[in-house]
Amino acid sequence: SDALLLSVPGFRELHAELWDPAVPEPEALATLPEGSFGRCYAAYMAHYRLSPDFFPIQSELDPEATPTRYAVHRLNKCHDFFHVLGAYETSDTDEVAIQSFVFGLAPSALALFLAAASVHPDILRDKYKHLRDIYEGRIQAHDFVRGVAATALLGARFESLLEEPLDPLRQRLGLCARTAFRPGHPGGNTCSGRSVPAFFPHVAAQVP
Repeated sequence: SDALLLSVPGFRELHAELWDPAVPEPEALATLPEGSFGRCYAAYMAHYRLSPDFFPIQSELDPEATPTRYAVHRLNKCHDFFHVLGAYETSDTDEVAIQSFVFGLAPSALALFLAAASVHPDILRDKYKHLRDIYEGRIQAHDFVRGVAATALLGARFESLLEEPLDPLRQRLGLCARTAFRPGHPGGNTCSGRSVPAFFPHVAAQVP
């Protein structure tokens, strides 16, 4: 796993620097240009009333972290960036889909995260029902293949890309279209718990 991660363009440098800057505040992101990655991210988080510390496993960045352990930290912290880049909602079905996507990106790192989450006491809370579903869920083949094709995400400095136009950024990072994309919240929406319309069909941010 370490060797594979270090072969991804840009990841070796990220790991050497332990790149992990803070995400700007939502108010600052909302001032970014229309159609930018950061502005869409801020709108997505506001739409579902999510916070960056949603997951129960908030890993501290160990200065001696192996490449795989560093990837666990980044995948956790950047989870909602992946939601926006991949046009994944917070629905129960899309949470399984996005984890299938991450499985294609970095399987060992995802396995370490899920192993830690499975024994965390907060995993039994209602709002993590979608996370518990992962353990018995079926891997979504299309999303897994999307993840395999988008390994450039692992070497991306997301916090420095927030001003970039979203659709060209998706293309540059190797994100193909979601051919199995279905609008709405099939299967419920226990992640945010909000009975609101799906986010992506209502903004000009669809994956091309």
